[in-house]
Amino acid sequence: MKGLYQLSAIILLVFCFLPGFCQEKDTVISPGDTLTRAERKAIRDSVFIANHSPRKASIYSAVLPGLGQIYNHKYWKVPIVYAGFGGLVYGVIYEAEHYTFYKEKYKYMLDNNLSEYEGVTIRQAQVYKDFYRRWRDLFSIAIGGFYVLQIIDATVDANLIDYDINDDVALKIEPTLLSGWGNSNAVGIKFCLSF
Repeated sequence: MKGLYQLSAIILLVFCFLPGFCQEKDTVISPGDTLTRAERKAIRDSVFIANHSPRKASIYSAVLPGLGQIYNHKYWKVPIVYAGFGGLVYGVIYEAEHYTFYKEKYKYMLDNNLSEYEGVTIRQAQVYKDFYRRWRDLFSIAIGGFYVLQIIDATVDANLIDYDINDDVALKIEPTLLSGWGNSNAVGIKFCLSF
């Protein structure tokens, strides 16, 4: 019996020192609990805009074409960048193959003192050779131009990342009566841009 009283006293003592469950639960409101999905996205976007650097976009785009567009979160532009480079490289390869073919033919005709070979005159071989060399060089220059253009695109995009486009911007096109010299009037179109 004595052991039963001691066990009861210990259980009672333990329950007295346990935290009470009848107290109100501590309610700490975290921003995630009260913000809607759109508000959380707006906060995330504002942090992205605050930390965004046009210089980084330019450097990334210069290091690897398309990386600046990815940095700007303009993922849809990356296939355009690589399709542009692919098309221009294909043009260089195509023109270089034809240039090499006609250069060899022209050289062979000069070395063997032939005025015509395989249905092509020496003058035609020279014209074709020069034509394909010119287009090969132009495609090579276009690759450099396209490289610079995608860097400029990434830089401009990064500079305009926080540009506000809202519904208040409107372009109204309406007919109008224009007054000319003297008493003459003319009918015209008026463009009104409001923002």
